[in-house]
Amino acid sequence: MENIYSKYRRMAGITQERAAEHLGISVDSLKGYEYDKRIPNNDIAKQMCLLYGDMRLAYDHLVHSSTGEMILEKLDEKDLCCSVLSLINELNHSDHIREVMIEISADGVISDEEKVEWEIVEKQIKSLIKSSYEVLLRR
Repeated sequence: MENIYSKYRRMAGITQERAAEHLGISVDSLKGYEYDKRIPNNDIAKQMCLLYGDMRLAYDHLVHSSTGEMILEKLDEKDLCCSVLSLINELNHSDHIREVMIEISADGVISDEEKVEWEIVEKQIKSLIKSSYEVLLRR
């Protein structure tokens, strides 16, 4: 799998030397990030996002962190049209999911009988969030 820090730098058309200079780090430090020897701290990752002009790097940086991988889904590489259609498809399912959420949560408890259905609700919510980020952070 391609290193995310190298990928975004190259997509921006910036050399390692120029990137390191703008980030205020050594070329060796940048190479460490790009060859998976080190993970940049959040401040460096933020500077990379701004320098490379791509906020999707911020999302990918978080996905690859030990905490982020627990809650964030990896985004698919989609163009605008496919991203929007996926989001609309998820939104079309939201009416049914909303009704199920109201029914299950009305008593403030998810009973054992409702757990399977609630897991479907959670899966749908995650899909909606993922599709939303694919539209917001599209290429």
